[in-house]
Amino acid sequence: MKKYWMIIILVLCSYVLSFIAIPYLPNEVAIHWNAAGEPDNFMNKWWGALLLPLLLTGMTFLLIYLPKIDPRKENYEKFEKVYRIFLHVLVIFFVSLHVVTLAYNIGISVQVDVVVPLGVGLLFIVLGNYMPKIKPNYFFGIRTPWTLDNEVVWQKTHRVGGKVFVIMGVLIMLTVFAESIWRFIFLLIIVLSGTIYLFVQSYIFSRK
Repeated sequence: MKKYWMIIILVLCSYVLSFIAIPYLPNEVAIHWNAAGEPDNFMNKWWGALLLPLLLTGMTFLLIYLPKIDPRKENYEKFEKVYRIFLHVLVIFFVSLHVVTLAYNIGISVQVDVVVPLGVGLLFIVLGNYMPKIKPNYFFGIRTPWTLDNEVVWQKTHRVGGKVFVIMGVLIMLTVFAESIWRFIFLLIIVLSGTIYLFVQSYIFSRK
């Protein structure tokens, strides 16, 4: 846990921000937005303010302890730095999303449908840059029947995957220039296309 002290502080900060914001929140707060960037789901302000920190807490502890139960847990030592970087970036993304959500509900003008693609795109770019360094495991990386079965296929797929993830990240960030209703559609097309391409490429590597 000492290795993740910054993550723990960030998660705690999300709770502090919630309790600071609660007196200023309306009784019903928006917790979800549709493809057009309009809020379409609301919740009591206490649950709305604490929902994301609670989910973040569960997700963080799950990701910290997953390597301990992975059948290939010894491989995590070979890319421990990469795994920690990913966890830090992921937590920063969700804390930032939490700040945006609170700001919106307090009354500050925030375009959630713009912030999310920028954050997701940056997440993809960071992961893509480190993806070639990920070693075979059952929980983290591009897991297809062929990458899990053969280490060479894993390495080749992740080298290609790193480039594909960076390209997807850039394209996702560029969706902010599209009309709001199209942003979500373009995001889905980009992610599905990249995922299918890597799945097929993994199969091709295994056949070779």
